[in-house]
Amino acid sequence: MSSFIDEDPGPLLKRIVATQWATIARHAWAQYQQRGRGAIVASLQRPGAEGEEPLRYLTFRGDRDEIAQSSMAQLHRLVESYDPQTEAVVAVVLPDERTVFDVFADTPSPEDAAS
Repeated sequence: MSSFIDEDPGPLLKRIVATQWATIARHAWAQYQQRGRGAIVASLQRPGAEGEEPLRYLTFRGDRDEIAQSSMAQLHRLVESYDPQTEAVVAVVLPDERTVFDVFADTPSPEDAAS
């Protein structure tokens, strides 16, 4: 595990969101308008690793019971309950493959960031 990632990656997620909020909010609103409810997903890569796009947008499709029984159930619950005008669901995939996520609200709101 990278030394910069604590056992509790929650503070790292909060720092990433705090420093990138304007971009996250703008992307979240644009994707919500195009694709519906979803989560902004960022991947932290190990230094030198060839990576994915900096931000992706994850939506859920399929049978609710199947999703509810999957490893994505908790993230799905957040996506189903957040307010897209004022909040964004953000997930970060860590270099050790753990994923941490939560709902965030800040200024500008996602809707206002797109203006």
